[in-house]
Amino acid sequence: MPLAGTRGYSSDAGRKKSFTYRLSAAAAGKQTPPRQPKLGQDFWTYTSTQSNQTPPYLRSTKPNSGEDAFFAATVGGSKHNVAFGLADGVGGWQDQGVDPSEFSHGLCGVMAGTAYLHEGLKQGKNVKPLDLLQTAYDAVISNPKIDAGGCTASLGVADERGHVETANLGDSGWIIFGPGKVAHRSQPQTHAFNTPYQLSKTPSRMQAQHAIFGGATQISEMPEHADIEEHQLKHGDIVLFGTDGVWDNLSAQDTLAIITRVMEEYGYWFKSHNFAGAETMLNETMIRSLPKALDRKEEQERYLPALLATAVMREAKTAGLDRRRDGPFAKEVNMHYPQEGWQGGKPDDIAVVVCVAVEDAADATAPETEKPIKAKL
Repeated sequence: MPLAGTRGYSSDAGRKKSFTYRLSAAAAGKQTPPRQPKLGQDFWTYTSTQSNQTPPYLRSTKPNSGEDAFFAATVGGSKHNVAFGLADGVGGWQDQGVDPSEFSHGLCGVMAGTAYLHEGLKQGKNVKPLDLLQTAYDAVISNPKIDAGGCTASLGVADERGHVETANLGDSGWIIFGPGKVAHRSQPQTHAFNTPYQLSKTPSRMQAQHAIFGGATQISEMPEHADIEEHQLKHGDIVLFGTDGVWDNLSAQDTLAIITRVMEEYGYWFKSHNFAGAETMLNETMIRSLPKALDRKEEQERYLPALLATAVMREAKTAGLDRRRDGPFAKEVNMHYPQEGWQGGKPDDIAVVVCVAVEDAADATAPETEKPIKAKL
């Protein structure tokens, strides 16, 4: 797994700087009781703008997030380029005596390190999410310490222009929120109900057992089967990635309601009565005032991405334990298998990653740079 010590930001000289990013992750294991989220245990913060961060990138650990894993890292150390996402260890591997968390956490660890060590920015070559996924998959497959396992994966790479490219394989996924609305969302990839696309590593002994006893073959996709999308972010847009522990219990509108509550409570969104229907507007100045460095615990606890990530994580956790609240999973079960009579939520591991796009004030108002006039000799 690529690891590195503290590294300074790579040079961005000669390029117009525009977007930087503020990120946070939150997680709750399936067996974790509901509680007030604690920094470093239930949620973590990260900025693309803080130099000499220790550790240099954000990645999950099994004790805090169970089988779900996450990561966030600057690309090549540049504050204008970030990679972030998550992976959900497929619990069905437990029936084979395999710990699915090793696959998912290994995958995210490699993606974080690979993004951070990327060296192509000076040549104008940003890393691609599919390349990150392929590199990490190859590393996990060749790692003798990871015997077997599988996971879904969903990740994105955002650049200095606010362009974000995503790769999604399985039933984890993402939503992009603008003021008061769902701007874009991913679609789950499944073979059938509750059978997502997944990356897998099946040892030869297990393959032989399947062949001898006629057992079901293990589902296994390749990174190239991921859905790739590209979107242009605006100042203040929120990109939220979640594992199926989120989406089985919260719909897109449920999640929007949670995001709206936080954004309005802290003044980042507000209702404008100058438009019909009191349109939701963005407080652009407050978004630009988001801290560029997080050095004190108090700053991290009030950090907007952390507030958003923990709010969604807590609501998904609560909904998953609520036996009277039918979420998306319950509705799917009752549609496909009405005889089951499923009621309530679906307890599961939960991971959330939030990224807020921040456009520099000078760049937001400056005209396009004109080409210099060449003197005639």
